[in-house]
Amino acid sequence: MRPLRVRRIGALVCLLIALPLSLSAAPAPPGQETEVLTFHDDPARTGWDPAERELTPEAVRTRTFGRLWTAPVEGEMYAEPLIASGVDVHGVPRTLVYAVTGQDLVFAFDAATGKRVWGPVSLGAPVPGDTLPCGDLDPVGITGTPVIDRASSTLYAAGLTTPDAGKTKVYILAALDLATGTPRPGWPVVIAPPASRGVHFDPQIQEQRGALTLLHGIVYVPFGGYFGDCGDYHGWVVGIPVSLPHRQQAFATPTHRMGGIWATGGVAADAAGNLYAATGNSDSFAAADLSNSVVRLSPKPTLTFSGSAHDFFTPSNFVSLNETDTDLGSSAPLVLPDQPDVAPSRLVFIAGKQGVGYLVSRDQMGGVSRGNGVTGEGVFSRCIFGTCQAGWSGSYSAAAYWDGGRTGRLILVPGRGSQPAPCHGAGGVVALRLKPAPGSGTPMYDVAWCSPSMQDPGAPAVSSTGADGGLVWAADAGTLYALDARTGTQVYASAGQDAPGRTHRFITPAVAGGRVYVGAAQAVVAYGLK
Repeated sequence: MRPLRVRRIGALVCLLIALPLSLSAAPAPPGQETEVLTFHDDPARTGWDPAERELTPEAVRTRTFGRLWTAPVEGEMYAEPLIASGVDVHGVPRTLVYAVTGQDLVFAFDAATGKRVWGPVSLGAPVPGDTLPCGDLDPVGITGTPVIDRASSTLYAAGLTTPDAGKTKVYILAALDLATGTPRPGWPVVIAPPASRGVHFDPQIQEQRGALTLLHGIVYVPFGGYFGDCGDYHGWVVGIPVSLPHRQQAFATPTHRMGGIWATGGVAADAAGNLYAATGNSDSFAAADLSNSVVRLSPKPTLTFSGSAHDFFTPSNFVSLNETDTDLGSSAPLVLPDQPDVAPSRLVFIAGKQGVGYLVSRDQMGGVSRGNGVTGEGVFSRCIFGTCQAGWSGSYSAAAYWDGGRTGRLILVPGRGSQPAPCHGAGGVVALRLKPAPGSGTPMYDVAWCSPSMQDPGAPAVSSTGADGGLVWAADAGTLYALDARTGTQVYASAGQDAPGRTHRFITPAVAGGRVYVGAAQAVVAYGLK
């Protein structure tokens, strides 16, 4: 294991990604800017804003685009910034940007100017790194991306806290008013789920890394372990009903130990409200135990896993993946919109440390697959990064999706290692074009384009006006890149005073209302047309 957005833009987004607004929040009023209310824009984790009219390849290429403002914060950021528009601040509707840090702090900034509107609001004292059994973050506070409920104008954030300098460790879920940062009455609440299959939740060894998901009034919080795989941790998904937050629900991976759910993208969801979680390695070198798997969970009547092969996918080489700590769950599942010209048409995509990209049927996930570890896995699989034979050359964080009309339906995958043929670079973003296999109509993909070489980019974001003017945004090694979504051609790369500062593989740009927001080092940096 290694450490470390729902956008509401009205009915257009819902039609394009087939996810009803009721999954997360009421839409913003007509005429307001687009918003980023959860990691990667929506519960499916597509990372696509299809209503961005200002930022086009031509505008970014020919006009003055660059850094607009920088807002310092106290603490390291791993979470994607969130954006809410039309927030009533002292009677004035404003668009705010929200940021959280490892110091257990929450901030709100004016999206146009970067001026601090409120914060920092503290969830409590973060846990010093030297009081943990292992890990590489210090301190540990808020790591996962929060989630916003526009219906109640509330931001939910999970953080690790301590009342006694690290001797006691407590996870809490906070609920803050969007306009003021004031805690909601009765909040925060301690995250203390019931035992799952005899496994008890231990905040001493569980780390909250993945983004939060809000569905039908329940906040889902995923957990994995710390860097170093210390202790008998498991992968957990904890469901916390916002109306009855002490009646918590839980799923824990049925491993002897490990099988963490740790990718920065957290848990994805489909239109029916099913949850999809990707797990890391366990210590099982024989029996399948839902490690290195994609698992479908049902939220009704409570959070459950059926145990059926229809509801999980495990690559055939899971033993080798376990032995070499080659997590499938190094990136989050991407729930693809229903595909009109292939069968099966309801798919989920995942790519992990091995560098293999898998298409899996959401209706018949298939259990343990029968391929050769690279090809023949799930509905379709092939090597994307590196040789896919050894080492960690693959993908971390999360892939994104763009329907480019005539350009094709693209999956945008970040990663490191050599790029697939016909590309010749190393690392960066690879665009996979979805299409029916010749003669069968089953889904497959080929390589549409590759970005210029990069070291180890975080999850990309996509902005466009429907199928037009697509841009892919990615942060890598202290640089923000904009790529033409049709070709992968570099349109912009920040440099000099425009550079955001230090970034890492878990930095995800947020795009809304003609601006791009990047959490870098200890500041939120906003970009746009000057």
